[in-house]
Formats: sequence, structure tokens, C-alpha cells
Amino acid sequence: IWQLRSNMTAFDAAYVALAEALDASLVTADGKLARAPGHAARIELYR
Repeated sequence: IWQLRSNMTAFDAAYVALAEALDASLVTADGKLARAPGHAARIELYR
């Protein structure tokens, strides 16, 4: 989570880190989060 702090909020980083750990997709309607660099999670943008 600490490595992600410059690209997203701590709240978002926790979910991204969990998605990475579980090798799961994170579905969000937040375009900024979906485009955030610095992670290996699969983020799907829901529109």
C-alpha cells in the first residue's frame, strides 16, 4: 500500500493491494483509479 500512496488514496490503495494479493479483478467506476500507474492489479472500469 505504501508504494501506491503517490498514485491513489490510501483507501483505493488498500483495495488495489487486495486485488493484487488475491489475483482478482477490481471493478470500479472511478476512471482516475482505473488509469493509476504503479500496480499490477487488473482494474476494470465500469461505465
